[in-house]
Amino acid sequence: MPYTLELADSVRDRLRKMVKKDSATYKRLEKVFVQIAENPLDVGKWMHGEYAMVREKHVGHFVLKYTINEKTKVVTIVDYDHHE
Repeated sequence: MPYTLELADSVRDRLRKMVKKDSATYKRLEKVFVQIAENPLDVGKWMHGEYAMVREKHVGHFVLKYTINEKTKVVTIVDYDHHE
């Protein structure tokens, strides 16, 4: 994987709970994480307004938001929450 994937603490906590409660969705997310780590610019789309530097990927009824640092090759998952 050319990019390193990091998780915000809030996302990490949510995923820990999800492993036990909804393993099917967790497995779908794992696949999305691999896709993002391989090529984050091909997954999701840019957000607008105050979130202009954030990309989002819809996974079911939820939205995964992430940032990309091209210099360090790090993708940070900053939020995973229900689609509003």
